[in-house]
Amino acid sequence: MRLCMLTRLGALLMLALHIVNVRAATNHSSYDASVLEASPRVVIILDDLGYRQSDLNALTLPPEITFAILPDTPLGFDIAHLAHNQGREVMLHMPMQASGGKRMGPLGLTTDMYPAAITHNVRQAMRTVPYAVGVNNHMGSAFTTNTDTMRAFMQEVKRQGLFFVDSRTSVASKGQQMANHLGVPNARRQVFLDNDTSELAMLRQFEMMKRIAKKQGFVVVIGHPYPETVDFLSRHLPQLAEEGFTLATVDSALYFPSSNAEQVSNPINIAPQ
Repeated sequence: MRLCMLTRLGALLMLALHIVNVRAATNHSSYDASVLEASPRVVIILDDLGYRQSDLNALTLPPEITFAILPDTPLGFDIAHLAHNQGREVMLHMPMQASGGKRMGPLGLTTDMYPAAITHNVRQAMRTVPYAVGVNNHMGSAFTTNTDTMRAFMQEVKRQGLFFVDSRTSVASKGQQMANHLGVPNARRQVFLDNDTSELAMLRQFEMMKRIAKKQGFVVVIGHPYPETVDFLSRHLPQLAEEGFTLATVDSALYFPSSNAEQVSNPINIAPQ
């Protein structure tokens, strides 16, 4: 029975990859290297992938959109492979302790952990999300505000050669401070796209995203693979190129200096090497 289920899942994933490749070849020609480097860059990360069959629909979105995959989930390993085969950037979406005590899921990090336990969990998590080139926090309003635990976490991020994106679930997060201190390339989330998945609410967030990108040269957006979000992005992303924006990967934004000479506070922080 288990072998049969795995066979069916494998067939489904192969079918999804075929559909994605066809759509990518036909629908995303506007996102290419010919876009002017001076245009504002929009970085979109989809969090929380790995649990739902509907997460596979996100594979139809442009490959510049980064997937942040939860560790040790039923579909996470396969989604990471499919995303990598598309040339898509993969991140580990690392569960961290929230202030309200909400359940984190497998391999979560807590403020009472010793550094060795934090290192162990991060390494175990990395094994379940192949091809990860960066990491961001899932929840973490308690963990990211703790200097000692964030130091231990960021030291392992550096050892793994990853970049860090602070999801900013708390304004008191020590994420970027610690990343800069240890020399880890990093960024921070500026817009949550789909806390409210209604069309009007996401349109408001989308317009905010564009305003920030125009002002600062970059914007980092976090959304989720909800059916409403995938549908919204499918309809609205093509307009970005028409309006002069570049859809960019996290990695390309980290190492791409801003063209905005008036910029005071760059949302992408390049840590000293």
